[in-house]
Amino acid sequence: MIKLANINFKDPLIIASGIVPLNKIKEVCEKYNPSGITTKTLTLYPLSPHNPPTLVKFHDKCYLNAIGLGNPGIQELKKLEEINCPLIVSIGGNNLDEIVESARKVDRGIILELNVSSPNRKGYGESLSNYVHEIVKNVKGVTDKPVFVKLGPWDNVLELAGKALSAGADGLTLINTIKGMIIDTENFEKILHYGTGGISGKCIHPLAVRIIHDIYREYNVDIIGMGGVFDGRDVIELMSVGAKLVGLGSVIIDEGYNSILRIRKELEEYLNEKGLKYSDIIGLAVKR
Repeated sequence: MIKLANINFKDPLIIASGIVPLNKIKEVCEKYNPSGITTKTLTLYPLSPHNPPTLVKFHDKCYLNAIGLGNPGIQELKKLEEINCPLIVSIGGNNLDEIVESARKVDRGIILELNVSSPNRKGYGESLSNYVHEIVKNVKGVTDKPVFVKLGPWDNVLELAGKALSAGADGLTLINTIKGMIIDTENFEKILHYGTGGISGKCIHPLAVRIIHDIYREYNVDIIGMGGVFDGRDVIELMSVGAKLVGLGSVIIDEGYNSILRIRKELEEYLNEKGLKYSDIIGLAVKR
């Protein structure tokens, strides 16, 4: 059992935002039983995704995507069937008022996740990161749910984490993708229609480890960690630097939902072999 934001989770494995369509959440919950499912980021009004191609695999277990926060709007959350899996609701917007109004409309889920880090749509996500203190403060005024803030792997992430926490954030989700670009060397055009995209997968895993480590060491805060998790050892590594829950994303794109069951089995085998509990591992690699 793991406790995060005073909520008990049976194990650390959750599904990261942007992976499960709303109309598939109930099915995925029943079949694979993750400890939590994060919705794709929902905005006050529907957003059309960028034109394809929006996702490319550029190396083994590494992806570049620019969906552009395409989503059906926060009102669709009301249509979601009741599920037995804990639900984390991710919201975003292109200004403070939109985000606060979206938060006000969230009547499902156990945690509210604020996406101020997506690099794939101008005016949203990363564009609002410098306003994180004001955003968190206002959202905390309209919801009684724990509020987690999803941040990206930036040079100033430690500072922004501090601003989020000082405004009342209950925890942090680390890390979002980092902006990159791929060029087709036959025609010298950008491969993604949007041009840039978020790099995810195994190639950002060491970056996630370092940022989670630094933020946990500085603030000793509840953290949902993610970034290039493909096996049980990756989960243990993120937990050892401070993550309590660990989000699966690219591995599901790469292998499908059965990867959840595989990784859960690997975790159980690791704990049995070492004679450890999850609580023994959290923060173990961080020197205080």
